[in-house]
Amino acid sequence: MSTPVYRLMGHALVATHTWEEMPDVREAMSKAGLNKDGVDRGKALLAEAEKLVAARKEEAPEDRISEHAIHMAVAELEMWLQTLRVVLQQKVGDAQVIKAALDHHLHGSEHTLSAVAGAMRTLAVLRTDARVAQGLGSERALHDLLIYGQTLLTKVLTLTRQRLEPGLTTTSAPAYDALEAHAARLLAWTAELDRAVAQVGDNLQVVGLIGYVPQGVGLPLGGASFAVPLHLRAQQAPPDPADSGCTAGWSVGRQGRNRENLGKGFVEPTFE
Repeated sequence: MSTPVYRLMGHALVATHTWEEMPDVREAMSKAGLNKDGVDRGKALLAEAEKLVAARKEEAPEDRISEHAIHMAVAELEMWLQTLRVVLQQKVGDAQVIKAALDHHLHGSEHTLSAVAGAMRTLAVLRTDARVAQGLGSERALHDLLIYGQTLLTKVLTLTRQRLEPGLTTTSAPAYDALEAHAARLLAWTAELDRAVAQVGDNLQVVGLIGYVPQGVGLPLGGASFAVPLHLRAQQAPPDPADSGCTAGWSVGRQGRNRENLGKGFVEPTFE
């Protein structure tokens, strides 16, 4: 499947949970088109996806190496979240921001899904809350936090996608086929969510809490290179996009092989 199913499930979990638990978000999203019927459909689609993921894991041959890699990737993501809590406490010092970014209470059928959904909420809040950028005192520091978190989330999504996909020697995988068909329905629901969130793009608090940042709103995530630690130790100014040579400390993505980094690259936050 083109879109990792855990990404679709994560969006559904954050959106439906937030709609039900936060009256202000529920009111804004209802006016934008995400009403109770839409939330109930999202919850039903999520529950079915969770069942199909469990069935696919039962169907697939045992692969302890892949399972261990997923567990380690989730642990890395959660360590980043805990490190981020310390950073926000020291630099931002706003309990409201910390609660919005990190106190998720998002519980899926398995821990991996909960971690994915929580990271989505965290990244969205960081991208849309001006108090984070102000507290860090540097847009570059915020860029680095976002890229690091997105990288770790992407790693989890990549490993879970690979674990669910049939191997080259697999001739029959009915549970995977059912999951792939269901993912298309979940993607269609996510498109509905996208249209609703686009209607509240000027309400950055709602956008951050719902965990879905539409195009042109807040701060872009940038690329997702697995060489982020090298970048964190590198220069603090963006490289020249016209330079065809390698730039020490920056991923090759900025040189053209990472589609997410094409175009204008980083856009400074305005939070307007």
